[in-house]
Amino acid sequence: MSAHDLKSILLIAHRWVALILTPLFVLIILSGAVLAVKPILEAVPRDAAAPAPVDTAALVGLLDRVDPGGAARMAVIGGDGHTLVLAKPGGVRDTYDLATGAAVSAPQQGADFFGLVKRFHEDLLLEAGLLVEIATWAMTLLIIIGPVLAWPRLNRTLAGWHRGIGWVLFPLVLLTPLTAVLMILHIGGPARPQLPPSAAPASIARALEQAAPAADLSGLVWARWMGNGVMLLTGTPDGRVAYLVGGGAVAPMEGGPGLIHELHEGTWAGGWSGLVNLLASVALLGLTVTGVLPWVRRWRQARRRSGGADADILVAFASQTGRAARLAEATAAALAAGGGKVSCAALAALAPEELKHFRQVLLVVSTTGEGEIPDQGRAFLQRLRGTDLKGVPFALLALGDSRYPDYCAGGIAVRDALLAAGAVEAVGMACVDGEAMGPWRDWLAAVGTRIGVDTGSVAAPEADRPLSLTLVSRRQLNDPADPDTHEAWSLLFQGDGPLDYRSGDLLMVSPGPGEPPRPYSVSAAPGQGPEHLLLTVGLTWRREADGSESLGKASGLLCRGLRPGDRLDATLRRHPAFNPPSPEADHPMILLCAGCGIAPFIGFLAEREETGARQPVWLVFGNRKRKADFFYGDLLEGWMRRGVLARLDTAFSREPEGGYAPDRLIEAGAEFLEWMDEKGAVLYACGRASTLGAGLDRALHTILARHRGMDADAATRQIARWDAEGRLRRDLFD
Repeated sequence: MSAHDLKSILLIAHRWVALILTPLFVLIILSGAVLAVKPILEAVPRDAAAPAPVDTAALVGLLDRVDPGGAARMAVIGGDGHTLVLAKPGGVRDTYDLATGAAVSAPQQGADFFGLVKRFHEDLLLEAGLLVEIATWAMTLLIIIGPVLAWPRLNRTLAGWHRGIGWVLFPLVLLTPLTAVLMILHIGGPARPQLPPSAAPASIARALEQAAPAADLSGLVWARWMGNGVMLLTGTPDGRVAYLVGGGAVAPMEGGPGLIHELHEGTWAGGWSGLVNLLASVALLGLTVTGVLPWVRRWRQARRRSGGADADILVAFASQTGRAARLAEATAAALAAGGGKVSCAALAALAPEELKHFRQVLLVVSTTGEGEIPDQGRAFLQRLRGTDLKGVPFALLALGDSRYPDYCAGGIAVRDALLAAGAVEAVGMACVDGEAMGPWRDWLAAVGTRIGVDTGSVAAPEADRPLSLTLVSRRQLNDPADPDTHEAWSLLFQGDGPLDYRSGDLLMVSPGPGEPPRPYSVSAAPGQGPEHLLLTVGLTWRREADGSESLGKASGLLCRGLRPGDRLDATLRRHPAFNPPSPEADHPMILLCAGCGIAPFIGFLAEREETGARQPVWLVFGNRKRKADFFYGDLLEGWMRRGVLARLDTAFSREPEGGYAPDRLIEAGAEFLEWMDEKGAVLYACGRASTLGAGLDRALHTILARHRGMDADAATRQIARWDAEGRLRRDLFD
């Protein structure tokens, strides 16, 4: 087993043992904190009557009367020497007046507050001492293991505080649990005398009777069974003295209670030591809370979804450029306005079995690439095969472009899989060609009639807006002298006035009349005004039927065809699912990209620098060679120096260190999960679906397996939860 594997096992054990025992930890720590107050109060000068001396003969007589069978395991003198508390098997505790022998009523039993808390601290008042001992062992081991699992990174997150407390206050938080373990092992306590090997006393009463001639028991504090004898603790003007009675002998125990005992109870230096133990309890409680709260937050986030828990209509979508998501949201809004109880979610956030819980399932599915379902829905489609959805009613709206040969193929694939799983098509599939909204309205009306919801007159999502742009400049990003690199260009465009867009929106470029448009991510141009936008375009080649190669039509137009000063007519498509967060948002960003996938992120970072947004940003960029195709490298490194970027990782596959962008996430898996789980980061990924998209999925599964101990199914569910929370955003293309 490698050190890495061992660390992963320890991390999983640390997390789950702590979570399981947290309620018990809290009870033990809180009761310990209360007990730490006792030496502080005892150090305060006050006039107090001395405890009444204990009449040993009367005490023995009382014990013979109330405990004739000798069942009591402990006898405690309380109430300033006026009461006797007997602890019997089964958690039974009885209190008696020493003078009268009468049982004391319940209100008087609470008089010894610290005694009650101590018993709770030791066995929860349930005779559960063994359970408390197990929890004490576990707490000690967790505290010792903690610093081995992570170096301290003091930041304002719960995980940062957790590590900080565990490292900086390590001796303090270890003090009470470690001394408790040593006491369990009888290490560091008073020396136990060797008793003659003969019969033990028959009861505590007989032990007192045997010890009375040899020891002054007028200051008796308590008597309890210890091993094969009875231990007596008595107070004297010079301090407390302990005796062990058994085998016909009464032997004093040397060394007093011992340093370990005093360290545990905070009595080694009066009130000051009590204060140290109180601070130790507060630190332990802080360590426990900062460890468990992030898990609670993740648990609650994992269950969040648009719509109430009573929703009986599901609107699910698989979107590539954001159009399917907008139509799904408009569909859900229309049904909700008509009185429907609607939940809206991405397919990536759903398990196929969940569809059974809704009386009507509506799906909006777009098509990407060569007739494929968007990356957002591929895992759902794979899990759908083999799922039994017999009788589940569904209606599907497929989005596509009839100028492509595989028109609406993504939606058709989902429909076929649903039918194969036994689902029933309640309303026939409708296809939306490009921006035509008529089929959507007709489909929505049919759905409303089918489920009894009046959709009324609904507003269609915002359509693509035409733009007329002028090419200002074009700069090659790769080294043209290096044949290992792919040709890529940075193009700066200017509009006729201020342009209304956000980085991450899509410029739909049609290379000619009747040609379907190709989407390109737009970016704010660093140092330029709102009338400018930036494109990052890689030149593509396609193989013709005769085996020859020709330039990609849209990329060829942008990279080779246009000249500075030329006009470009295009349309702008909103892509809110891939816009940067507002400057006021407090969650960090992780930006993962390869090659021209850097396109939208230049604008993300330019906006962040301009607005002074404070949330940290971590960029991971991958390509082939640092000196030949590190796109915008100088700009990125400048942002790193100025603090716009908190972290910059790179991967160049043709260099000695090798690797790809997702590999850098795997290498920094612990930090990645800290950003996602503790800081609430949003991960944006932009690049090719077949390379970066597949690599990201593999990286996430690997990270969750290594650092969370998840199997493939559990990791898939966690990734789906991030999708559902809007914290895993992909803009992938091929």
